Amino acid sequence: MKIEFLYDRSAVSLPGRALAAADRASAEELRVLLALAVEKNDIGRLSELSGVCADRIPAALRFWSEAGVIAAEDLEPERAVRMPAGRPAYSGEEMERICAESDVKELIDVCSAILGKTFTPTETESILYLHDGLRLDFEYIVKLCKHCYDIGKPALRYIEKVGISLYDSGAVTVGALDAYIEKEERKNDMEYRIRSLFGLGERALTPKEREYLTVWTIDWNLPFELIELAYNEMMAAIPQPKFSYENGILKKWVEAGCRTKEDVADFAEKHKKSGKRKRRSASILTNFLTRRHAAVKRRRKASEARSNLKRTGGFWHGI
Repeated sequence: MKIEFLYDRSAVSLPGRALAAADRASAEELRVLLALAVEKNDIGRLSELSGVCADRIPAALRFWSEAGVIAAEDLEPERAVRMPAGRPAYSGEEMERICAESDVKELIDVCSAILGKTFTPTETESILYLHDGLRLDFEYIVKLCKHCYDIGKPALRYIEKVGISLYDSGAVTVGALDAYIEKEERKNDMEYRIRSLFGLGERALTPKEREYLTVWTIDWNLPFELIELAYNEMMAAIPQPKFSYENGILKKWVEAGCRTKEDVADFAEKHKKSGKRKRRSASILTNFLTRRHAAVKRRRKASEARSNLKRTGGFWHGI
């Protein structure tokens, strides 16, 4: 197969680093990058060429700057993300106007197909709010819908709630959403495996148990094999599993830098040798103190005997 570029009277060039970062870029960020090959100084012109709203251009520029693709001076600093004051109520005419845009209609159709349902007007409003109100990218909204569907929570009210929460936390790029989804998927998988390990069935976790789960899987980012190993050590010591007991074991390993079963085995061996050294030194110390105490006792007894002889005028023959 032979493929060639069909050049007209002009061509554009891009840095090689752009290719390495392309898989992390959203559709909007890619369009802005192509527009940058033509125009580099006029936000309005970049918006016109890329089809991206002018107020979203700086975020795309920050992405390519952080990726080392462009060097931008006086780039507008990222503003703290804040929720708009209240969710707008779309009139029938506004919904019809927005939905008439080809990309919005396609967005609604794709989200509807993923969730396996025809949207009611209220559900359509939720998608419109994520796109038109929060200015989230097309790809972002589709991925968010798929994630919520995959975890068994396909309600548009829930999807909108998650979208608002992510927006409020500043996770507004596709890359940030991907990181969030990856973290959530790992957390859900680990929760399922830990619940099975502890034999919890379908009962709800207590707030404290959920806190332990978050520490193990998110804060400490422990592999399941280490959690399972700690569970086995716990069950060898106590009759019933306790999250607090397991946490004590895991905390000890984490503080020792253990990340694998091999690390734990090395730590246990060092601890065992250290224990032997401590017992040996403790034995030497105990013997020394015992002998010293006996010697002091003998000297005190001899001193008392000499004092008694002096008081009574008797004779002292020594010991």
